[in-house]
Amino acid sequence: MSNSPQAESRPQVEVYFPELDDGVNYGINYLQFEFKALLNNGYIIKLRLNDPNFSLNSKLIDEGYLQRSRREDLTIRFKIKAGAGEQPFPEKSTEFQTAIITNVVGQGDGSDDAALDFYAIDPPTFWLSRGKGSGAVYNGKLSEVIENIVEEYAPDVELDISETTDNDQNKWAMMRQDPKSFISSVVDWSSSITSNKTHWIIAPNGNELTIKEQAELESTRRGYYRCWDGAANNTIAGWSFVANNFLSNTNKQIITQGLSAVSGQYLDRITDEDKAFVFANDSNTANKQVPKVAEERSFTKPDEDDEFGVTSYNSIPEVYSAGDIGLRYEDYIDGNARNAYLNVMYKLFNLKISVLGHGEWWNNIGLGVDTVYLKWMSQGKDGEGRELWFLSGNRLVYGFHHMVNSGGWYTDLYLSRYDYDAEGTEVGGDAPD
Repeated sequence: MSNSPQAESRPQVEVYFPELDDGVNYGINYLQFEFKALLNNGYIIKLRLNDPNFSLNSKLIDEGYLQRSRREDLTIRFKIKAGAGEQPFPEKSTEFQTAIITNVVGQGDGSDDAALDFYAIDPPTFWLSRGKGSGAVYNGKLSEVIENIVEEYAPDVELDISETTDNDQNKWAMMRQDPKSFISSVVDWSSSITSNKTHWIIAPNGNELTIKEQAELESTRRGYYRCWDGAANNTIAGWSFVANNFLSNTNKQIITQGLSAVSGQYLDRITDEDKAFVFANDSNTANKQVPKVAEERSFTKPDEDDEFGVTSYNSIPEVYSAGDIGLRYEDYIDGNARNAYLNVMYKLFNLKISVLGHGEWWNNIGLGVDTVYLKWMSQGKDGEGRELWFLSGNRLVYGFHHMVNSGGWYTDLYLSRYDYDAEGTEVGGDAPD
C-alpha cells in the first residue's frame, strides 16, 4: 500500500552511540543530518553535531575512540522524525537504522567550540571490505560460495541470496581480493547463471543483506506524491529530469563474442544469427520488471532490426576448460553484456524529485524494483483546467537521500522509467484512488 509524507515543523534526529553511551540521545545537538542509499551501493550517513565546550569531543576521547575504533566496530543508531515525541512510521518517521563509523571530522573557529561530522556506512559493506589477502579456493555453486564467504568474513550478517544454476562442484578462487571486491566481480557477469537471467540487486538493511536477481524480488508501490499549483496537499517541492534518447546510438543492443575451448565453438554477432547467445537487448531480457506507463509518458523503444546502435563488450573467459561449470559457454558468455544492458536502462529516463521528508525510505530493500506513483497536474493545453503531465505515473526507485536541518526535512528520490513498450513484467499498476 502506497503512502504520502506528512510534514511538521522542526524535524528531529535521534542518535545513539551504543559502544560509547547508549542511553544518551546526541541528536538533540544535531546541526545537519544526511542519509543516502543507492541501488547496489549500500547506504551512508553524515551527521553534524554541535559540540560546545568540546563536551562530545572529550567524551569520544575518554571513551576510547582513538584506542578502539581501529580495533573494533563503533556504531551509530539513528532515526529521523518529523517532529518531537513519538511519530508514526512511515508518514512521519523512519525506523531505527544502524551504521558503523568510518571517520570523524572536526572543525571550528575557536579553542573551545566545534562541530563534529560523523560518517558511517552500512554494516555489511563495512565488514565485507575487510580482506586478508586470501588465495583460497571455494567449492560449490556461485551462490553457495558467496554464502560461505559472507559467513567467513561477516558472520553477523543474515544473508538472503538467489540460487545460481551452475554446477555445485565448481571451484572459485578468491584471487587475494577482499570479499566485497570478489562479490562485485562475480555479480558483474553472473546474471546469465540466474534462473531468470536478470541483473543482481544487492541491498543491505542493518545486519541483513539481500543479494537477489531482479526478477525474483516482489515489487511494491511505496509512495504516492502529488504536484500541482495551489494545492494544499502538494508533497513534491522540486524536480529535475534527464531523458537520454542518445542511448539508442550506443546501447540499443550490447553484444559480446568469444571462443569455447571445450567445444571449439566461436560465437559472435555473425555466427549467432538468431541473437540467442551474444546479444543483450530488450527482447531477450523479457524477465525484467518494468514500471507500467502510458504510451505518451515515456520513450518508444528503437527498432532492434536497425544495424546501428550496437556496442561490443568483452566476454568473460570460459570459466573452465573442461566444462566443469556445468553449463555450455554459450549459456553464460553474454553475462557482461547482459548486466551492462540491464543496468544502463536505469539511465534512460531519470527523474529526481524532492519531497517532504518521508520515513518510508530507511534501507536499500526494494531499490531497483519498487515503485512510486506521481500525480502531476499541469495547465491544460487550451489554457483552461488541468491535465496530467507526462511525468505522472509509475516509476522505479533506485535511490534516496534524506537531508535534515532545523529548517526542514526533505527527501530526494531517484526514479527511473523504461520505454513504455519495453518487454518485461509490468509493476506499479494503475493510479491509486
